[in-house]
Amino acid sequence: LLGKEKVAPVIKSNAYGHGLREVYEVLKKERPSWLCVAYLHEAQALRDWGYEGRLLMVAPVLEDGFAEACKLRTEIMVGDWNLLEHWLAAEEKPAIHIKLDTGMSRQGFMPAESAHVAERLREHKSQVAGICTHFANAEDSPECLYSKLQLERLQNADKVFRQQGLTTLTHAASSTSSLLLDESHLGLGRVGISLYGFWPSAWTKRTYSKLHRESVELKPVLSWKTKIVNIKMISAGTPVGYGCTYRAKKAMRIAVLPVGYNEGYPRLAGMHDSYVLVHGKRCRLIGRISMNLMTIDINDVEDSACGDTVTLIGSDGGETIRAETVADWAKTIHYELTTKLHPAIPRHILRQNANHN
Repeated sequence: LLGKEKVAPVIKSNAYGHGLREVYEVLKKERPSWLCVAYLHEAQALRDWGYEGRLLMVAPVLEDGFAEACKLRTEIMVGDWNLLEHWLAAEEKPAIHIKLDTGMSRQGFMPAESAHVAERLREHKSQVAGICTHFANAEDSPECLYSKLQLERLQNADKVFRQQGLTTLTHAASSTSSLLLDESHLGLGRVGISLYGFWPSAWTKRTYSKLHRESVELKPVLSWKTKIVNIKMISAGTPVGYGCTYRAKKAMRIAVLPVGYNEGYPRLAGMHDSYVLVHGKRCRLIGRISMNLMTIDINDVEDSACGDTVTLIGSDGGETIRAETVADWAKTIHYELTTKLHPAIPRHILRQNANHN
C-alpha cells in the first residue's frame, strides 16, 4: 500500500471523535511527515504539542485566516476564484494546494479552468505546494470506474500545471482509494477512517478481498464504555422512559446508564433491537434514550451491580458491538457516529496487552 512517507493521517474533527490529543500522542512516535486537519484551532493545538511536520487544512480557510495559517505554518486548499483572488492580494500568503472539482461537485476549480488558474499563479510558484482532488464514490462502487475518471481529470490538469512550470505535489488518495486504486497513490494519501481501524464501507472490504489474495485486517481502536449508576426492580406493566413507549411484560431488573444523545449515543438507535454488553452478555436497551441517560434490561445478569462496566462499543467476553452496528441501528454511518462522540467524554490510551476491562 502507501509508503510511510506518503501517508498523511487525517485527524480532523477531534480525530474522527477518537480524541485529537490522544491520537496525536500515538501517532507522534511514528514521526509523521504530514497531518491533515479541518480547523485552525486543531493546527494550533498540534503546534502547541510540539508537532513540527507539515500541516494541511482539508476544510476551507477564508481570507481572514491567512495570517494565522502563516503563523502556524499550515498549508491550505484553495478551490474557487474569490478565495484565490484574496490570496493573490494578501500580504501574508500561506502555501496553497489547488483543489480541483473532478466530479464531487463540492469544492474545487473545474478541470477546464486549470490553464487559467495556472497562469494566475505563475508568479507565485514557490507558494503553490500541491494540486489535489477528492473522490466522490470510491466507497460505493466496486469497479471504481468513476474514481478512475476523476483521477484522469486530475492528471490531465496536473500536466497543464506542469506546462506552466508549476511542479507540485499531486494527491487524491483517501482511505478507500489507498486500498483499492493503486494508481491513485501519487504523492500523498490522505488516510482518514481506516487510520482508526474501520473499513470505509462494506463495499470496500468486499472489493478488497476480491482484488487481493492477502487480506488486510483492520482493527477498530475505539471502545466506548460506561458504568451502571442505578439499579431497580420494576413490576409488570411499569412504563420506562419518556412517552412510556416501553412497558415491562413481567417483573424485571433494570439499570440506568449515564449516557444519552448529548454524549453522542444516537437516540434513534434505541428504537430498534439494540443492546449493550454487561459481563459479556447482551442487555437490551429499553425505553427512549434521553439526553444524558438510557435504561437497559439486566434480568439475565444476576451478578450485576452499580459501578459495573458496560460496553457500548467494543468487546466484552465473547461478544462484540461494532460502531457500524450501532450506526446501522441509528440508520446512519460509523463516520457520523464516532465524530459525534462528545469531546468531554474522557479518552484513555490503552497500550497493547493492557487489560481492556
